[in-house]
Amino acid sequence: MVPYNATKVYQTALDQLVLLFEPYAEAVVVADANNTVLYVNPAFTALTGYQCSEVTGKRHTDLLIVRVNYHVNTDRWEARINTKTNGQLWVRVSETRLGEEWDGKIIYTLVENHGLEQLKGLLKESETRFSSLADASPVMIWMTDPDNLCFYLNKAWLEFTGKPLEEQVGVGWLKLVHDEDLNKFNDLNDLLQERRQYSLEYRLLRKDGVYRHIMEIGTPRYLPDGTYAGYMGSCLDITDLKKAQHELANYTAELKRSNEELEQFAYVASHDLQEPLRMISSYIQLIKKNLETGRPPQETFEFMNFVTDAVARMQMLISDLLQFSRLNRKGLPFAPVDLNAVANAAIINLTQRISENNAKITLDNLPTVTGERSQLTRLFQNLIDNAIKFRSPDRIPEVHISVKEDENRYVFCVSDNGIGIEDKHYHRIFVIFQRLHARSEYEGTGIGLAICRKIVELHGGEIWVDSCYGKGSCFYFTLKK
Repeated sequence: MVPYNATKVYQTALDQLVLLFEPYAEAVVVADANNTVLYVNPAFTALTGYQCSEVTGKRHTDLLIVRVNYHVNTDRWEARINTKTNGQLWVRVSETRLGEEWDGKIIYTLVENHGLEQLKGLLKESETRFSSLADASPVMIWMTDPDNLCFYLNKAWLEFTGKPLEEQVGVGWLKLVHDEDLNKFNDLNDLLQERRQYSLEYRLLRKDGVYRHIMEIGTPRYLPDGTYAGYMGSCLDITDLKKAQHELANYTAELKRSNEELEQFAYVASHDLQEPLRMISSYIQLIKKNLETGRPPQETFEFMNFVTDAVARMQMLISDLLQFSRLNRKGLPFAPVDLNAVANAAIINLTQRISENNAKITLDNLPTVTGERSQLTRLFQNLIDNAIKFRSPDRIPEVHISVKEDENRYVFCVSDNGIGIEDKHYHRIFVIFQRLHARSEYEGTGIGLAICRKIVELHGGEIWVDSCYGKGSCFYFTLKK
């Protein structure tokens, strides 16, 4: 038995069709089951000017550009076809699908139809009207062919990108999409296969070299006979909208913080400030009574000392409150700040405190950041002062300032060998006037770390603590590069 040769059978079938259609007076296109052109007869060459070798391997949609169908019957339709001399003509198309014995080949018979000249003019008028409307639109509009390759971009798109249409058709426009957003288009494959509407946000390069945020909406489009024709879509620059939304979110967060601070201030007014006032009032009454009854002067002097201490404590509370509240106001414009100079200035301001405690302060080489110098000085000063204040009675205070670099920020650490903090108190220490120790143990009003938190937040960073109780703490904070 002679072995079966599929290629030979396939070629024989095509050769038979060539012999059949070679003398035909009507133009014929033979395509495979995937609509790839295998052969065109001499009549097709006479009609279009294209030789068989010039169109073989192309898809039939590359030849029959626009399909029009007045009937539901999809095997007879009309199409516009381009000639080799850049002309255009209309043809009637008859489509015949052969059986499996012919490997599913498709025969297209083309007959020139001069009666479609009026339709051609109407279509041209429709295309002109669409282009005029699309070009007058401030929204960027585009269209793709059935293979989802872009073939039309309106005036708004071309003006936005500053690139000619020739550079952007097909997939050329993808070169203008931000590299980090290209994978978003891969995620659209399922929707495109199902020919469903979609929306997508990505960054597109504007002609001035700036990437802008784009919101794109794509909708599948169909010809009158229901044939899928590709996608049509619109793109809107939403960069300003996103910026406004971001600012609104910041304002909302700031309002929330302000409300929280107002609640804290109310707490201070009703508790911390009331306590020294009550003490002052009580001792003034005792002094008045002593003066009226002629009690020994020594007792009166003791009461006066208590009053003086209470007044000093109240003055400190009010002073710290003013410092905290001023951080909410718009300060000096941000500028480059050398943090080495800032840290050294903070150390000089704490010279007496450092000397009294024999403290050792060391620091890494610190970077230059954009910020407000006086606020950053207060940040370092408060953290160093806090580390010395909560020293361990068993060892000399040691404070070290280090920094690590992330992709978009610096992470600083002010570490100490002090008494440490229990983890259950981590959330409290950055709240205004939240003290962990009695005044008799450690001085202060409990506002220093709240000021640090506020300064860091105003610089777009965050602050937190990691501590080992009894061994020391490390206060971390971040600043933008």
